[in-house]
Amino acid sequence: MEKLILEVPSMYADHHVLAVRAVLINIEGIEELFASSSRKQIMISYDPAKIKPADIEKDLHAAGYDVGEERELPTLHEAKEDEFPWFKSIWGVSQTNILEREMSGDFRKY
Repeated sequence: MEKLILEVPSMYADHHVLAVRAVLINIEGIEELFASSSRKQIMISYDPAKIKPADIEKDLHAAGYDVGEERELPTLHEAKEDEFPWFKSIWGVSQTNILEREMSGDFRKY
């Protein structure tokens, strides 16, 4: 058995870990598999007679997880402030109804 550690920057949440495990768990030759979204790494014990690291990377790439490559984020358009209501602040004042407060939480009376 040989060990392989792969850096997978696009594996940043638990659902990515599950997807990566689903891709790799049934490949013949992979004996142990540990995937971590916090480390963005996959640690694999594999039989080199049955599978090569390049094949593992190819399967990950086919599933959308590139090894060792940080995906480039698209550039955002420059923000501009215009007359849309989204950019306007509207202030309001509210009053708490004392009867509602008395009937909720620790003040509840039966």
